[in-house]
Amino acid sequence: MEARDTASDAVYTIISAQPVSEAPVEDLAEAVCGVAIVPDALEPEAEPHRNGKLRHVIECLLFVASEPMSARQLADTLDIDEQRVADALAALEDDFNCSHGLQLARLAGGYQICTRPEFGDYCAMILQPARRKLSKAALETLAVVAYRQPCTIPEVEAVRGVDVGGVMRTLVERGLVKEAGRKQAPGRPVLYATTPEFLEYFGLNDVSELPDIDMVAVEAVKALEAQKELLNVDGADMSEQVLS
Repeated sequence: MEARDTASDAVYTIISAQPVSEAPVEDLAEAVCGVAIVPDALEPEAEPHRNGKLRHVIECLLFVASEPMSARQLADTLDIDEQRVADALAALEDDFNCSHGLQLARLAGGYQICTRPEFGDYCAMILQPARRKLSKAALETLAVVAYRQPCTIPEVEAVRGVDVGGVMRTLVERGLVKEAGRKQAPGRPVLYATTPEFLEYFGLNDVSELPDIDMVAVEAVKALEAQKELLNVDGADMSEQVLS
């Protein structure tokens, strides 16, 4: 009886000394028995990607990754051939295209699991905006950099017609624009270009996916003409009301 009480006291001392939430049960067993115990459930499966589960493994990695991962990064992580990863990603992409609220998006040269744009309003019901929206001045400056990169501040100012030094600093601080060397010109001004964060922000895989600048210009003209026509109609209606 005395030996049993002594053992009970030892276990109680161990539990009291370290909260259960911070000490796994395996630590308790090791302390009592003097032998490290690893339950089967916690043992990592040997080479799970070689047992027909590669897609699931990649899905988990992309789910927990804070940034997009490329096929090369995934292959290095799993220590397997990059082509196997590429094949698994293609199959995983097909899986996500079948009635899922999530999608496997290609962003900034990598892959990331994210929500589909059409469900954005529902996500906004429970999520606060993770970042502030860009101001009109910042968007216009960023657009010039995106389409003319690499470019200097004077070149951007020549397009916008206003000083952009402060706006450019803000874009650099937010990680959307970076210094990209110096131009071979008098004074060697700093060149600026967009970053991978820019691609993520706008949901692009690379800058080649930017809308064609000519099409953007055409759409802008159409929008202005439609606005002008609407103003003319409203003006005519108002004139008729005044005359009547």
